[in-house]
Amino acid sequence: MSQVKIVTDSTAEISPELAESLGITVLPLTIQFGNKAYREGIDLNAKEFFNKLARTNGTPVLTPPTVQQFEQTLDELLKQTDEIVMIFNSSKLSKTFANAHRAAMPMMGRAKIRVIDSQLISTGLGMIVTSAGRAAAKGADVEEVVRLTRGLIPRTYIAAFADTLDYLERSGRIRKAQAILGTFLNIKPLLILEEGEIVVLEKVRTRAKAVEKLVEFIIEFTHIEKMDVLHSTTPEDVALLIEQVNLQLPNLDMKVEMYGPSLGAFLGPGALGVVVYEGM
Repeated sequence: MSQVKIVTDSTAEISPELAESLGITVLPLTIQFGNKAYREGIDLNAKEFFNKLARTNGTPVLTPPTVQQFEQTLDELLKQTDEIVMIFNSSKLSKTFANAHRAAMPMMGRAKIRVIDSQLISTGLGMIVTSAGRAAAKGADVEEVVRLTRGLIPRTYIAAFADTLDYLERSGRIRKAQAILGTFLNIKPLLILEEGEIVVLEKVRTRAKAVEKLVEFIIEFTHIEKMDVLHSTTPEDVALLIEQVNLQLPNLDMKVEMYGPSLGAFLGPGALGVVVYEGM
């Protein structure tokens, strides 16, 4: 039996080295700045994205891989295996899942292909995909990989606060009137990813209070396996968050990373977020 192949998208923020070692195929989303387009993780990394964001007044636009790109990827993989699991960022945030599903439908009769909406983004998606890749490398079949993946999704939580409401408004996550009022009042919205949709959980007026709310979100969990701290250009907020979390959960495994262009297109610069992986 051939090994199950895993396919995901660049919002998962998996390093090329890890993807290669696990045989994971990563299709990049495109980040558009004006007339110029960049493939996420190939032409544009997180640091370069935020540098460009600081130099332009425009709004970055996300474009998913096309149906044709997915068809080409599947054609190549079907030369190696007849078992493929495709795991993508939330269908509420981009059309990546929809395009992949459309490409896979005509091929499902001759191969075991499963297309999964993770309802996640960033390293939350990355953890799910990495776990699927490791299971496949150990010989798990399609149904075992799908079962593992679907079991991990509801145990993965993402929360963040944004420094500005502008990017959420421009991406259609909130209404323009909300953004104008929020900017006027200097509101820092605390956001969660709920069933794949970005939802405003609470609103505060200072970054210190926003960090405090994130800490409250984290310590509500009774059994955290590990946690990612996501930021763009705010190491002082990261240090404050880690310090406060360590007071409550001194043995928690925390990894600090800069969030990538896709999440940055929704949150803008200056945001701070966490991805919590809850154990059984």
